[in-house]
Amino acid sequence: MTSVTETATPASRQILAKRTPTWMRALPFLVAIASPVILDKISWNPFGGWKLLVGFLVLVGIGWFAWSNAEHDPDDPRLSLKLWHRADQRALAAVTCFVLMAIPFILSTDWEPPMDFPWNSWFRIVNYIILFALGAGAFNLLVGYTGQLSMAHAAFLMIGTMVGAQVGLIWEQSFWLCLPVAALAGAVLGVFFGIPALRLRGLYLMLATIGVHFIILLVWKEYIVHQFGFSGMRFTTPNLPSWLHWIPGINPEDGEFLINSQFRWFWVNLGITTVGLLFIVNVVRSREGRAFAAVRDRDISATLLGINVPRSKLVSFALSSALVSVSGCMLSYYNRARSEDSFHLELVLDYGIIIVVGGFMGIQGAIFGSIFFFALPMYFEWMREELPIISDIDFFSRYAGEIDLAIRGILVVVVLVWRPDGLAGLWQAMKKRALLRMQAPRRGVVQ
Repeated sequence: MTSVTETATPASRQILAKRTPTWMRALPFLVAIASPVILDKISWNPFGGWKLLVGFLVLVGIGWFAWSNAEHDPDDPRLSLKLWHRADQRALAAVTCFVLMAIPFILSTDWEPPMDFPWNSWFRIVNYIILFALGAGAFNLLVGYTGQLSMAHAAFLMIGTMVGAQVGLIWEQSFWLCLPVAALAGAVLGVFFGIPALRLRGLYLMLATIGVHFIILLVWKEYIVHQFGFSGMRFTTPNLPSWLHWIPGINPEDGEFLINSQFRWFWVNLGITTVGLLFIVNVVRSREGRAFAAVRDRDISATLLGINVPRSKLVSFALSSALVSVSGCMLSYYNRARSEDSFHLELVLDYGIIIVVGGFMGIQGAIFGSIFFFALPMYFEWMREELPIISDIDFFSRYAGEIDLAIRGILVVVVLVWRPDGLAGLWQAMKKRALLRMQAPRRGVVQ
């Protein structure tokens, strides 16, 4: 069988089916992973900014290679089932992989931007964006994909924290054991609290899950006072398992590699969050995910189609709660401390803002919403303190917190009115428009 075949269509509408080897499809992603690490190790400096130039050229080359070597075959419906099967999707995925790999190396440099831009503070902001993207993606799985309006998100963050404290601090087990135990505990309790909610929808379900929040909040306060006293929890620094010390760049000290810096936490957070979000993406693309969408749109019609609606709701509760509990455990270890007041009901509203502004029914919405939620306040603070005209206005410095909330609220309203599908919908529209412009000259040639 040849790698390129032609369909029986007129010459003006001839479509070529292209097959590429696996190593060619994987090559741009391998280069995207290795290039930032190699550039960081090179100490030769012929001129200032040469790494930035080389990195840009590598970025363009990665995107072009991933685009040009994407598979397409109109006669093979299996290709449409693959993740990132289109040329634009593969190019964007490879470029995103390169950018994510380069971010920690860029933020760890000693570059001093003009106007005292808080460069060093952005490392912590990026880590929070990654951690909250996992929790927001799990929240979106339940609320956006399945249509179950839940206010128990903070409750499962507390469950993940309690599991991390019990397993990691009291039983003195590894941080890496805390994560699967937190996922198991979250899934079991998600099913347990989801059973009474099977007969509830909309506002009634929201009120019922608020009750779940306060039940877990009472357990949380009793647990933290009984086990740790009024001083709260103090989490230890996790270390990398010894069987991972072979990874390039890992230099153990006394047989341990402690995750004690923003740079090291970035890789841990990025790896776990990527696995979690990819898991959500594959669930949504599966038969179970299509059942979630049917339950969301109209559960009575879903029942007539043969979908087990209670089962779909419980599976959605279990998966979402498991991932949220893992996110809570990671957040607690990252912050190093927790107290009685660490998890309030307003935290659920924060996650709601993230997925509403970012966009329902999309993992991209969780990412864009997290960037919106954490990056904008830092940017507003810098503008208020450093920009020449704004910094001279005393009103902005006196009511700094209120102004930040007001600006964020205005932007939320603007996004909801102008683009109801959120920032992810805006991104998809911009990408579609760019693709149409790129394909317009080719269509003109064909015509």
